[in-house]
Amino acid sequence: MGQREQVSGLAAAMTTVAMGLGNAVVLGDLRIMSANISVIRGGLQFSPGTTIFVTSLATLTLGASVLGAGVLGDRYGMRRMFVAGAWGAVVFGLLSAAAPNVAVMLIARACIGVAFAFLSALSLAIMNSVFPAEQRAGAIAMFLGAVYAFGVAPAAVGSLLSERIGWRSGFLVTPVVMIVVVLITLRYVPDTPRSHHRTDIPGLLLVAAALIGLTYGITRLQSGVNLGAAVPILVGIVAGIVFVWWELRCDEPALDMRIFRSPRFNAVVSAGAANNLVQGGSMIMVTYYLVVIRGLSTVSFALLLIPATLLSALAAVAAGRAATRVGNATVVVAGLAVLAVSLLVRLSFQTDTPIAAVAAVMTLTVVGGAIVQTPQATVMMSSAPTHLGGVVSAVKASVGGTFNGLGSALFAVSAIALFTRGADAKLAGTGIDAKQAGEILGATADAPVVGGLDPERTAWVISQARSSMLEAAHDLNLVMTVVPVTAIIVVLVLFRRSRNASSIAAL
Repeated sequence: MGQREQVSGLAAAMTTVAMGLGNAVVLGDLRIMSANISVIRGGLQFSPGTTIFVTSLATLTLGASVLGAGVLGDRYGMRRMFVAGAWGAVVFGLLSAAAPNVAVMLIARACIGVAFAFLSALSLAIMNSVFPAEQRAGAIAMFLGAVYAFGVAPAAVGSLLSERIGWRSGFLVTPVVMIVVVLITLRYVPDTPRSHHRTDIPGLLLVAAALIGLTYGITRLQSGVNLGAAVPILVGIVAGIVFVWWELRCDEPALDMRIFRSPRFNAVVSAGAANNLVQGGSMIMVTYYLVVIRGLSTVSFALLLIPATLLSALAAVAAGRAATRVGNATVVVAGLAVLAVSLLVRLSFQTDTPIAAVAAVMTLTVVGGAIVQTPQATVMMSSAPTHLGGVVSAVKASVGGTFNGLGSALFAVSAIALFTRGADAKLAGTGIDAKQAGEILGATADAPVVGGLDPERTAWVISQARSSMLEAAHDLNLVMTVVPVTAIIVVLVLFRRSRNASSIAAL
């Protein structure tokens, strides 16, 4: 284990910029793909059935690779592997832009997902490693603030380029920004210590199978509960169980299970899972509300997210400062409470609610998540042994991605199911069945017609869905409120248990 080199002054500021940009671009790139998938599908001429796979492939490979990225960062140096991931994003971002057909696009998206895993897993770990102990909590807060602040530009610029020039230009944002990230990293970010532990190959393969099975299955849930979703989820669960069994018996495991003995660690992991479940589900619900019910364009919807994202950057920094004064548990509970309140306020939404009011509530939800994120990251990283910083950071990224996807899928399925459950009477004599109606509501607003339906019948389904979807949104927002409330109870119990254990140990 080498000696840690730490940063200060300009190097500290530029390290925060590089790590924040690297993490933000991952989110931006995935949003660019999702927002422009219908145009990409038209350009590359692939079938509607391939759309979900193309859209989610980078997320799948990111999820499968994230723990391995953390392990390799600990083993070979986090800065080195972060830079390797950034160069991978440059190469495969350019390949995405130049893809002549869907096969090349699939290769590019699969590989860029692996590159993104290194950026997601190691950016937080590098921040934790290169700042002095007394500055780490503040540095992590600034890092998360930078992620939120920088997260506005890549997705907005990419979508604008795609609209004005063409979808290929949207994919150029990631390579350009990643080159800047590499230059800053090589200039200002110091090398990080390397672990001499052996790489647990069986463990990494098992966790990859678990994560890719769960992530793919969850993605498939958005088209309904069926064998295509159930089988990969079951495979993922079984692989996860075998992974835990193996790690408990391995001399040098990829993930040291002893970190889960800490009640504080488990408390913030639970809070993070709840936060991401709510963020994923609420984003789906507000998208349905604004795009399907209110008829807002996807570009206008993206613009509404800008103030929410910028205020979240300030909230993340403020949460770090508050945690040093009142404690991490108090700030986590406050963030979860903000989430719960924002969901309850959504129950008042009607078809004529002012868009400004909707944007304010959206902002409240995202800000609540930002408040949770800062103490969550601080507690998780402070629980990490020196040689496991990359792994623990990867755990945070893995929990976030999995539960965000789960929230999106579960609430998308539930919303469509609530509409189609009573749709048979409305659809009688229209030539449209409930399955086709569900596919229309599950598609993006600017997607081509579904299942051969003409534009008039597609528009009719959407018009009939408005009242039903508003009722479904109210029901689901009420259900979602249970998630942060339950998480508050879990956090309070586990933090109290941690304090009691510390008191007993001091006797």
